[in-house]
Amino acid sequence: MRLLVFILRTALALFFLLYGIDFFYHIRYLPPIVLSNKKDNAYYKALLDTGYMLQAVYGTQIACGFFLLIDCWAPLFLLILLPITINIFLFLFFFDDDILWLGYTLLAYNLLLMLIYRKAYNYLFNRRGRFASFRTFISLNG
Repeated sequence: MRLLVFILRTALALFFLLYGIDFFYHIRYLPPIVLSNKKDNAYYKALLDTGYMLQAVYGTQIACGFFLLIDCWAPLFLLILLPITINIFLFLFFFDDDILWLGYTLLAYNLLLMLIYRKAYNYLFNRRGRFASFRTFISLNG
């Protein structure tokens, strides 16, 4: 099971890390993701023309991919990557079904890893928040 988690996490992390870096600095041996019709090219160009949207998304992908690769706070970064993964899947589903397998793969990897780390998400779904009791180190009594 640990080997499966390592393989899934590393594959997902490397995908997001490498394609995030490829947006800013072209990596020579990385195959491009080709958009096949005019609708997706227009949508991608509109996002690129905003001047900040794709930079923010790809920057988030780089950060999340790096932290997943070193296995630091993996459940948190899987949760941050989930909306990006869902948007990739929906974009490919509605605009470009030639490479829909990529969307299915990314979504399956992300959801499977979140299922494996499901105990880390227990506190998100509590009806009432539980606060840890703590002692302050500052004395207000002079």
